[in-house]
Amino acid sequence: MILGLILVVNLHGVINSSAPVRKALTELWVAKRFSASVVTDDAPTVGMLRLCKDYIAWSPVKEDLLADLLKNRGMVSSTKALDQAALKELGYKKHEDLAAKMLKDQVRLSAVGGVLPFFRLAPPKGGFKRSMRRQFSERGLLGSNPNLGEIVRRMV
Repeated sequence: MILGLILVVNLHGVINSSAPVRKALTELWVAKRFSASVVTDDAPTVGMLRLCKDYIAWSPVKEDLLADLLKNRGMVSSTKALDQAALKELGYKKHEDLAAKMLKDQVRLSAVGGVLPFFRLAPPKGGFKRSMRRQFSERGLLGSNPNLGEIVRRMV
Protein backbone atom coordinates (compact mmCIF):
# COMPACT_ATOMS: atom_id res chain seq x y z
CA MET A 1 0.00 0.00 0.00
CA ILE A 2 1.39 3.38 -1.02
CA LEU A 3 1.14 5.97 1.71
CA GLY A 4 2.63 9.03 0.01
CA LEU A 5 5.84 10.52 -1.27
CA ILE A 6 9.16 10.84 0.54
CA LEU A 7 11.86 13.46 -0.05
CA VAL A 8 15.34 11.91 0.04
CA VAL A 9 18.55 14.00 0.31
CA ASN A 10 22.10 12.62 0.09
CA LEU A 11 24.30 14.41 2.63
CA HIS A 12 27.50 12.37 2.27
CA GLY A 13 28.13 11.24 -1.29
CA VAL A 14 29.29 7.69 -1.96
CA ILE A 15 32.89 7.77 -0.73
CA ASN A 16 33.81 4.68 1.33
CA SER A 17 30.39 3.09 0.81
CA SER A 18 29.77 -0.53 -0.01
CA ALA A 19 28.52 -1.74 -3.40
CA PRO A 20 24.93 -2.44 -2.21
CA VAL A 21 24.70 1.07 -0.74
CA ARG A 22 25.99 2.65 -3.96
CA LYS A 23 23.47 0.64 -5.98
CA ALA A 24 20.61 1.67 -3.68
CA LEU A 25 21.65 5.35 -3.85
CA THR A 26 21.70 5.14 -7.64
CA GLU A 27 18.23 3.58 -7.71
CA LEU A 28 16.98 6.35 -5.39
CA TRP A 29 18.50 8.95 -7.78
CA VAL A 30 20.69 10.47 -5.05
CA ALA A 31 24.14 9.15 -5.95
CA LYS A 32 25.82 12.58 -5.61
CA ARG A 33 26.24 14.73 -2.54
CA PHE A 34 23.46 17.30 -1.96
CA SER A 35 21.19 15.72 -4.54
CA ALA A 36 17.53 15.16 -3.71
CA SER A 37 14.76 13.00 -5.10
CA VAL A 38 11.11 12.24 -4.46
CA VAL A 39 10.25 8.55 -4.08
CA THR A 40 7.13 6.58 -3.21
CA ASP A 41 6.57 5.28 0.30
CA ASP A 42 6.44 1.52 -0.33
CA ALA A 43 8.21 -1.46 1.22
CA PRO A 44 11.12 -1.83 -1.26
CA THR A 45 11.90 1.88 -1.12
CA VAL A 46 11.83 1.95 2.68
CA GLY A 47 14.23 -1.01 2.66
CA MET A 48 16.65 0.92 0.43
CA LEU A 49 16.31 3.98 2.69
CA ARG A 50 17.19 1.92 5.76
CA LEU A 51 20.17 0.38 3.93
CA CYS A 52 21.52 3.87 3.15
CA LYS A 53 20.61 5.49 6.47
CA ASP A 54 24.23 6.52 7.18
CA TYR A 55 24.40 8.59 3.98
CA ILE A 56 20.94 10.12 3.47
CA ALA A 57 18.12 11.90 5.27
CA TRP A 58 14.43 11.52 4.37
CA SER A 59 11.00 12.76 5.39
CA PRO A 60 7.49 12.99 3.94
CA VAL A 61 7.28 15.81 1.40
CA LYS A 62 4.75 18.64 1.59
CA GLU A 63 3.13 20.20 -1.48
CA ASP A 64 4.58 23.71 -1.02
CA LEU A 65 8.13 22.37 -0.61
CA LEU A 66 7.75 20.15 -3.68
CA ALA A 67 6.45 23.12 -5.70
CA ASP A 68 9.46 25.23 -4.58
CA LEU A 69 11.86 22.44 -5.55
CA LEU A 70 10.24 22.08 -8.97
CA LYS A 71 10.26 25.83 -9.52
CA ASN A 72 13.81 26.58 -8.37
CA ARG A 73 15.72 23.34 -8.98
CA GLY A 74 13.66 21.32 -11.46
CA MET A 75 15.45 20.51 -14.70
CA VAL A 76 14.26 19.29 -18.10
CA SER A 77 17.77 18.44 -19.30
CA SER A 78 21.21 18.89 -17.77
CA THR A 79 21.27 22.51 -18.98
CA LYS A 80 17.59 23.54 -19.28
CA ALA A 81 15.50 24.51 -16.26
CA LEU A 82 11.87 23.55 -15.72
CA ASP A 83 10.43 26.97 -16.62
CA GLN A 84 6.95 28.02 -17.76
CA ALA A 85 7.59 27.02 -21.39
CA ALA A 86 8.74 23.54 -20.37
CA LEU A 87 5.75 23.19 -18.04
CA LYS A 88 3.38 24.15 -20.85
CA GLU A 89 4.90 21.42 -23.06
CA LEU A 90 4.22 18.90 -20.27
CA GLY A 91 0.62 20.09 -20.02
CA TYR A 92 0.73 22.01 -16.72
CA LYS A 93 0.09 25.69 -16.03
CA LYS A 94 2.05 26.12 -12.79
CA HIS A 95 4.63 24.26 -10.75
CA GLU A 96 2.01 23.92 -8.01
CA ASP A 97 -0.24 21.96 -10.40
CA LEU A 98 2.52 19.45 -11.11
CA ALA A 99 3.31 19.15 -7.38
CA ALA A 100 -0.37 18.60 -6.53
CA LYS A 101 -0.72 15.91 -9.21
CA MET A 102 2.42 14.15 -7.98
CA LEU A 103 1.15 14.10 -4.38
CA LYS A 104 -2.42 13.14 -5.29
CA ASP A 105 -1.46 10.28 -7.62
CA GLN A 106 1.74 9.31 -5.73
CA VAL A 107 3.75 9.67 -8.95
CA ARG A 108 7.52 9.65 -8.73
CA LEU A 109 9.45 12.38 -10.47
CA SER A 110 10.98 9.77 -12.80
CA ALA A 111 7.46 8.91 -14.02
CA VAL A 112 6.83 12.49 -15.18
CA GLY A 113 8.13 12.41 -18.75
CA GLY A 114 10.67 15.03 -19.72
CA VAL A 115 11.75 16.01 -16.18
CA LEU A 116 15.00 14.89 -14.59
CA PRO A 117 14.16 12.66 -11.59
CA PHE A 118 16.46 14.47 -9.16
CA PHE A 119 17.28 17.96 -7.88
CA ARG A 120 20.77 19.41 -7.51
CA LEU A 121 20.88 21.35 -4.25
CA ALA A 122 23.42 23.73 -2.73
CA PRO A 123 24.78 23.49 0.81
CA PRO A 124 22.33 25.11 3.24
CA LYS A 125 22.62 28.82 3.96
CA GLY A 126 23.69 29.21 7.57
CA GLY A 127 25.17 25.71 7.62
CA PHE A 128 23.99 22.56 9.32
CA LYS A 129 22.85 23.06 12.90
CA ARG A 130 23.30 19.40 13.84
CA SER A 131 25.91 16.72 13.18
CA MET A 132 25.99 15.24 9.68
CA ARG A 133 27.58 12.05 11.02
CA ARG A 134 24.81 10.91 13.37
CA GLN A 135 21.23 9.72 13.06
CA PHE A 136 18.41 12.11 13.90
CA SER A 137 17.66 10.13 17.06
CA GLU A 138 21.28 10.74 18.17
CA ARG A 139 21.03 14.55 17.66
CA GLY A 140 22.17 14.36 14.04
CA LEU A 141 20.67 14.86 10.58
CA LEU A 142 20.74 11.41 9.00
CA GLY A 143 17.96 8.87 8.70
CA SER A 144 14.28 9.68 9.13
CA ASN A 145 14.38 13.42 9.85
CA PRO A 146 11.11 15.32 10.44
CA ASN A 147 13.00 18.67 10.19
CA LEU A 148 14.36 17.95 6.70
CA GLY A 149 11.94 20.39 5.05
CA GLU A 150 13.51 23.37 6.85
CA ILE A 151 17.00 22.29 5.80
CA VAL A 152 15.99 21.74 2.17
CA ARG A 153 14.37 25.21 2.03
CA ARG A 154 17.79 26.67 2.93
CA MET A 155 19.42 24.47 0.26
CA VAL A 156 17.12 25.62 -2.57
